[in-house]
Amino acid sequence: MAYDGKVKEIFVESCLEQLKNIEKAILDLETGQPAAKAETVALIFRAAHSIKGDAASMGVESVNSLAHKIENVLQPVREARLPVTSRLISELLTDFDLLRELITSPDLGQTRDLAEVFKRLDRLVSEEGEKGDPGREGEAGPAVSVAGGEAADRITHLTIPAEELDTLVNRIGELSIMQTRLQRLARSEKDQKFLPVAEEIEALCTLLRDQILGLRMLPLQVSFPKYRRLIRDLGAQLGKKADFLMEGHNTELDKKLIEELNVPIIHLLRNAMDHGIETPDVRLAAGKTAQGTIVLNAVQIGSEIVIEIRDDGAGLDTAKLRQHAVNSGRLDPGQQLTEKELQELVFLPGLSTADIVDDVSGRGVGMDAVRDTIQTLRGKIDIESQPGKGATFRLHLPISLAIIDCLQIDVAGEDFFLHLDYVEECIELALNDHDRQHGARRLGVRGEVLPLIALRSFFGIPGLAPRLAHVIVVRTNNGRFGLVADEVKGQHQAVLKQLGPAFGKVDGVLGATVTEFGHMGVILDIPALAQCALDEEDRRWGV
Repeated sequence: MAYDGKVKEIFVESCLEQLKNIEKAILDLETGQPAAKAETVALIFRAAHSIKGDAASMGVESVNSLAHKIENVLQPVREARLPVTSRLISELLTDFDLLRELITSPDLGQTRDLAEVFKRLDRLVSEEGEKGDPGREGEAGPAVSVAGGEAADRITHLTIPAEELDTLVNRIGELSIMQTRLQRLARSEKDQKFLPVAEEIEALCTLLRDQILGLRMLPLQVSFPKYRRLIRDLGAQLGKKADFLMEGHNTELDKKLIEELNVPIIHLLRNAMDHGIETPDVRLAAGKTAQGTIVLNAVQIGSEIVIEIRDDGAGLDTAKLRQHAVNSGRLDPGQQLTEKELQELVFLPGLSTADIVDDVSGRGVGMDAVRDTIQTLRGKIDIESQPGKGATFRLHLPISLAIIDCLQIDVAGEDFFLHLDYVEECIELALNDHDRQHGARRLGVRGEVLPLIALRSFFGIPGLAPRLAHVIVVRTNNGRFGLVADEVKGQHQAVLKQLGPAFGKVDGVLGATVTEFGHMGVILDIPALAQCALDEEDRRWGV
């Protein structure tokens, strides 16, 4: 049949909604308690049945037939005639993956030949059923109601495209800027008769902003189930066993952050399985259990989210890291490093401790990209490791990316904004004529010499700096350094705007915002600015 675009979209969304938690449910069958398995099987059965009914009404034969075959496999499981085995779990995961693929294909999978899949499912029921306990064939399984209940009179949930929500967040950001301008104008009037109205609008804007930003907050559990599948598949591939525990999956995070964190978390979990967890024989020889443990935990602490990936494996081999760094020319053989600095070597680009290159690791690509991604998200990553006891990678991230608490500074009449999380203190600095022209390069602060970045010089802004400048001391993974500005204006809440494709990637710039006067201000990317300044220090300042 010819599918109407909107009808097809609704059908696909409905099916994907049914499939959203299906992988978690299937994996729960493998690890859950017997009492909970009946309910889990019923949930999986309902999803397959609902998809089958929707596909039949749409005339989508491929989806309808596959969902029906999956029902035929689940029915004897419900009736306790077919045992839950690793083979069954793997088959269900594969079949629901195929079902999702059919649903999301342009022609809804109508051109796919499913004959071999159907034969495999029939063999599974026949062979595994024969292995089952015949004495349980007569036992009744849990009753599953697949018919819908009485329709509610009110619509309680709506599905809104994510792009529309992003647009709404941008609009409330613009509204907040206009409200700030309105309040400034109201305060500037002699009688200030409009000030109470402006203050009420400010309160309403704040409530509206918090509610709209709350709509973008999603529990991390929307991503957690896929990681269980990853650990299971890697364990089978590597010949290792690991119990995967997820904690804090109800912790909420901005949806943009959840999307951006997917690749870093997958890489850290793969590393935990490949480099961290040992094979069963090695673990037993070390006095451990044959099966390792990997924990993914998320918790909100103040205004940030902390995500931990920890394992009870071998821990980081710092001696091996050092040797590889020396062999690659990244480290002087005589250079002395602390244990913490040795662990940080894992973030060197191109560095790998894998003895062979395979599908999982060994190419030296990943950990540097993980740190770069976390820094781009205005976060940081820490490591804790003990030889033979395991390693913990801890990600510190802001709750939301949309609005940033900043320190507003002025350079030659232009507004710049610094994320407050990086700012430690502000110091006044008297400049001589040379430093006013070329920029100061070093500053002693309580016995420590800090490198300075003169923002006028860095961005090529013409003119002399004032004789009394300001140094904003910031801290990144590269250490502490100072930014030299003309004036510190104070704290400001900035609505982050991306620069767009016309500008591309600008070194040291995170994005832009609009000030209360309607002018554009630049939000500085502090970690990138520090790295860029270090890389180009010789060329710019002759150090």
